[in-house]
Parts: sequence; C-alpha cells; structure tokens
Amino acid sequence: MNSTKLTRSISLVALVALASLAVAALASAQSSPAVSVKARYPYDPACAWGRIANGKGMLVRCLSEQEAVALVKGAPAPVPAKAEASENESTPAQPEPTKDPEPDKPLKVEVGPIHADQGKLSIGRLHVPKDRYAECVAKHGGLEGDSGEVHVRFLVRGDRSRAEGVSVSKRRNLSKEAAKCVADVVDRRRVGTPDAPMVGATLIISFTR
Repeated sequence: MNSTKLTRSISLVALVALASLAVAALASAQSSPAVSVKARYPYDPACAWGRIANGKGMLVRCLSEQEAVALVKGAPAPVPAKAEASENESTPAQPEPTKDPEPDKPLKVEVGPIHADQGKLSIGRLHVPKDRYAECVAKHGGLEGDSGEVHVRFLVRGDRSRAEGVSVSKRRNLSKEAAKCVADVVDRRRVGTPDAPMVGATLIISFTR
C-alpha cells in the first residue's frame, strides 16, 4: 500500500516537471525571434536616420541626418531640397484665351457728288463699280479711321462723255496706293455729257465702316 502511494507521488511530480519544461520552452520560442531581430538589426535597416510614415505602416520617406539632428534638438526640421524646389516653383501661368479678331466690317461706298468746273455734269456710270472701289481700299491698307475719301480729278469731252486724264487731287485716311487704285477704276469710265465741249471735273468717293 505504501509502495503504491509512493509510485503515484513520483508520477505526479514527473508530470508537473514536464509541464514546467513545456511552458518554459514555449516562452523561449516566443521571445527568441524578437531577441534575434534586435540582435540582428540594432538600427533601421532601410533608413539609417529614421523614417517618416503615414500612420498606416507605409514608409513615406527616410529622414536626412540634418532632420534627425534637428528633431533631437527640438529645432524645426529643414525642408528637403526637392520639396523646397517644388514649393518655390511657381505654377506656370495659364495663357489667357485669345479672342478671335472681329471680322472687318464691309465698307460702305458712296460715289458723288461730282463738281464740274463749269456747267452741270452727271455721274453717269461712275457709281456702278462700288465693289471695286472698296476692294482697292481693302487691298492697300484699309481705312485709317472710321471714314475716308478720295477726290478724283479728270477731264470730260462732250463728244466722248468719258473720264480722261484721271488723277488723285486729295485723299483722307487712305494710303496713296489705295487712292491711285480708285482713280484707275474711274479712268475711261462713262460720265454724263458736259454743257461745254470740254470741262474739268472732280468726283468725291467716300468710304465708311
């Protein structure tokens, strides 16, 4: 009887000892990786001076030596060169949309009055080529203002009733080339019959926008 009790006591002690060894082994297995990591990496292997993270385990960038020293001293950390450059770079100004130029308004052409040196004289067919008069102005610089005019001087013989010897006697807000072009259109064009065998006359052609 005593022998049986003694055997049971020894078995119980052996079980307790085995359980203690198992717990110790488990604790050693759980703590050994941390110890190994610390022994292997006493510093940050990716960033020697520390890192900045986004709070979610993601690395934003590594700290520079100057930033790390400033953080230890409590001074403001220097701005990285790339970030400073990006802040100093001004956003390129967007070009303002260009407005399409307004198309030139068609010129309004008025032919006349006509003044004869003596007697009366009608315009005849001088009013017909208004489009050609306007074309002369458009091709040679246009108007310098909102209006302009050309005074064309010529002779009319009663037996022919045409403008001859045409020249420009006066011009306003038109180029010399435009005025000459207008005079060329008038040249040899039919006019009314004068009261005298030959008279001088002046025709005024006006242009407005």
